[in-house]
Amino acid sequence: MFTVRNVILAAIAGILGCIANSFAISAMAGADPIPLILSPGREFWSIVFAMALIPIFARASGVTAWIVGFVVLDALASLSAVYIWGAAAPWNFILLVNGIYALVTVAVYALGRFKYL
Repeated sequence: MFTVRNVILAAIAGILGCIANSFAISAMAGADPIPLILSPGREFWSIVFAMALIPIFARASGVTAWIVGFVVLDALASLSAVYIWGAAAPWNFILLVNGIYALVTVAVYALGRFKYL
């Protein structure tokens, strides 16, 4: 389950999801995306959260894995943003931008699992 390939793939997916999230925040709130992208803490936790996709995709398949992965990543990112890092934005904004992180991360991980890549 936790093979080197899956861990690297989840890390790459988390990084790309964090970049997409940073651009979403920039587009919606006018923040500069570069400090968000280059934040070690944001990148670290994006990768840690993405590791949840490894057991999710190992135990579920198809649409179920995509949906569970999306919900888990959106929930982890949003709850931590509010209750750990004190994000003061409205919940709909937080869920939306973290939903973009979750969608991109799940898509990259799922597509990278194909054996021919």
